[in-house]
Amino acid sequence: MTIDELRRAVHFLPGVTAAEVVARPGNPPIVRVWTDGTHTDDEVRRAVEALAAGVVPTTPTESGERTGLGRGLEETIPAAFAAPEPSHLTHDGAVAVEAPGVPEGRLRKLAIEETVAGVEVRAVSDDGREIGAVVGPGSDGLTNAVATAVALLRGFPPPSSVAVNTRDIDGSTVVTVLVQMPSGDRSAGAALVTGGLPFTVGRAVDSALSGLQ
Repeated sequence: MTIDELRRAVHFLPGVTAAEVVARPGNPPIVRVWTDGTHTDDEVRRAVEALAAGVVPTTPTESGERTGLGRGLEETIPAAFAAPEPSHLTHDGAVAVEAPGVPEGRLRKLAIEETVAGVEVRAVSDDGREIGAVVGPGSDGLTNAVATAVALLRGFPPPSSVAVNTRDIDGSTVVTVLVQMPSGDRSAGAALVTGGLPFTVGRAVDSALSGLQ
């Protein structure tokens, strides 16, 4: 299983709403997941452990030997399940938390991918980090997944609600979003449509989050 396959498999696990898998050449990857609370932390831990055991490192170590994944998530995923105090990324239902000091990149690219397991939004930051978020049912599923992925890239928890408005002004189309965070804080952002609408929504969410820093 490759890193991309691991990321997709992890974030389509029952109860997981978003996932990040960070490759580390010569070392086990770092896996972070955010859940919806429908499954216990232990259930998600065991499921991720089973998937991570199937990852085959592709970069040899300095000694020329390939490194295995270790025996458990405490060894395989050093940032997960280990923080005694939640970081600013923690929210209700979070299984793993970001380590303090992780770079908070801006949105650079957005991809919508369909698999046999479902549809995912994959957001990529300008510093190379990737977050995948599951597209849920309903008309707001795609918007919520985009907002979740962008927020996690920026170091925020997923917004509790996202309102989107599209308006034509002087021959241009502008997307405005209003995001409300779990803390109750609200912020608005806007972006000019220059490509696909989902990516524009992501840029608008990115802009809104800048107002919360």
